[in-house]
Amino acid sequence: LQRLFSDIKEGLVDCVLVYKLDRLSRSQKDTLYMIEDVFAAHNVAFVSMNENFDTSSPFGRAMIGILSVFAQLEREQIKERSIMGRTERAKSGLWHGGGWRPIGYDYVDGHLQINASEAVIIREVYKLFLESTPLTRISALIEERYGRFFQHSAIRSMLDTPLYLGQISWDGKTYPGEHEAIIDEISFKRAQALLADRRRI
Repeated sequence: LQRLFSDIKEGLVDCVLVYKLDRLSRSQKDTLYMIEDVFAAHNVAFVSMNENFDTSSPFGRAMIGILSVFAQLEREQIKERSIMGRTERAKSGLWHGGGWRPIGYDYVDGHLQINASEAVIIREVYKLFLESTPLTRISALIEERYGRFFQHSAIRSMLDTPLYLGQISWDGKTYPGEHEAIIDEISFKRAQALLADRRRI
């Protein structure tokens, strides 16, 4: 989009063609800004294949305003449904997914299953931490013993997530997970207490 704006300002564009108005933007404010302050200001025509309007007329501009309102409403409804869906998954004890999997688990058919070799690393991280090993040292030891390098921030994340306790966190709340825990409750609580102590220090 920024490249498009740059090309328009350099006079390289005659017309901006989209399949549908919401392909340009789903924000009413952004749509009107682009059409009035970018396209029209540089004599660039704007054409939407699915909607027929003339941006040079008051009625055409009004139609764009109306259509962009509905595009924004649709975007917000999609976002709301997505959040509701993730909340329901969390309440059901299911991990929300999202294109990546947490270390220690495989994500198979919408469910978390323990990855045995990575679970060993998670347990080792907890063991070392509960022995008061510094995070940077834990990172070095894990790389030395298992050939996997984790930043100390990733180590802290392993120690801080209830996922390894068999729970699902979502939107500030925690729910019982349907996946198997890697860390027992006593070790997890001790790790949280130690993390809290270190934060205070």
